[in-house]
Amino acid sequence: MISSVSKTQPLRALMLSCVLAFMTFAGASSLGTADVPELPTADGSGDTPDMTIKLVPNSLVPARGKASESMQLSSVRGKVVMLDMFWSQCPHCEEHAPHVVELYTKYKDSGFTVLGLATDTPDKIDDVKAFMRKTKINYPVGFITTEVIAYYADSHNRGVPQMVIFGRDGKMVKRMIGWTDKVSKELTEAIESQVVKAPASKAGGRK
Repeated sequence: MISSVSKTQPLRALMLSCVLAFMTFAGASSLGTADVPELPTADGSGDTPDMTIKLVPNSLVPARGKASESMQLSSVRGKVVMLDMFWSQCPHCEEHAPHVVELYTKYKDSGFTVLGLATDTPDKIDDVKAFMRKTKINYPVGFITTEVIAYYADSHNRGVPQMVIFGRDGKMVKRMIGWTDKVSKELTEAIESQVVKAPASKAGGRK
């Protein structure tokens, strides 16, 4: 009996660590189930406040002038956007990241973009950088904030990886948690269904 328990303990500990890494940031309240979360608008209109994401230097992201240390979440509205929440020590996150890279590379010229959001604390930046190098991430990565969690993360499941997709109008269209072949297929289908739609209006879509 003891030997059986000892074999399962490492697996359980690993699964719990992925969940607890996200739960550490889960202090903020979430939106009600009747609300459809939206990305912030650049002009400040709407009910969603803008959010500043502290970026992690990424040598695989082409530099445009001076490298930015942060970005406003409103700056990606108008594209098909995926927020990819991960933990640098999570094996499932490490498995799924190369697939996200592949999707980003395939659809970025069609108006699709990805923002990686590490659930690691900022003092673990070296761990995040190592994760980015190992998985060859070629899109921006920043540190998650309590605001992002309050507005976009699943209020009942804080597991990672957690992927949230927004349409060109800024409205959330799908959220997926974990990584399996089924999740991979659904993620690809969700992205493809959004990139074929006409670009959002300059007003940022209907409120």
